[in-house]
Amino acid sequence: MINTKQQTLSMEEALEYAQKYCASLERCPKDVRCKLRDKGVSEEISKKIVSKLIKTGYISEERFTELYVRSKIHQNHWGRIKIRNMLTSKQLPKNLIQKSLAKIDMDEYKQILDMLLNKKINSISTTDEYQKKYQLRYYLSSHGFENELIEEAFENNNV
Repeated sequence: MINTKQQTLSMEEALEYAQKYCASLERCPKDVRCKLRDKGVSEEISKKIVSKLIKTGYISEERFTELYVRSKIHQNHWGRIKIRNMLTSKQLPKNLIQKSLAKIDMDEYKQILDMLLNKKINSISTTDEYQKKYQLRYYLSSHGFENELIEEAFENNNV
C-alpha cells in the first residue's frame, strides 16, 4: 500500500535534513529543492533553506559545476554538449557552465574521444564502411561530442 500522506518537516528539521544531504555529495540548488519538495517542504521554505545553505557554504554552484564537468568527462566519458545540456537542466547559470567547460583540457578530451572511437570500432560487426561510420558518429554524438571533433577523430584514426 502506498502512503499518500506527505511528511511535513519543521524549518529546523528540513534545514538539518538538507545539510546532511549536501554533506554527503556536492549538490546544486535545484537538486536540494527537489529533495525537500519530496519530503513535503513548501517551495517558500525550501528557497529559504537553499539560500541559507549557499551562505554557509553547503552549496556552491561554481564548485558543483566544476566537479560535475570533471566527473562526467573522466567517469562517464561524456562530451561537452551532453554536459552542457545536463547542467542547463539543473538550472545553473550559463556563465558558470561556460566557465567550467572552458577549463577542459582539450588534449585529454580528444584522447577520451579517440578511446571511445576505438572501443566502438571493435564492437561493430558490419563491413559496410558507410554503415560503420554512421554507427560510430551516432555513438559519439550520443555521448555529447561535437561533430567537428568526431570528424577530426575519424581522420586521425583512419576511419
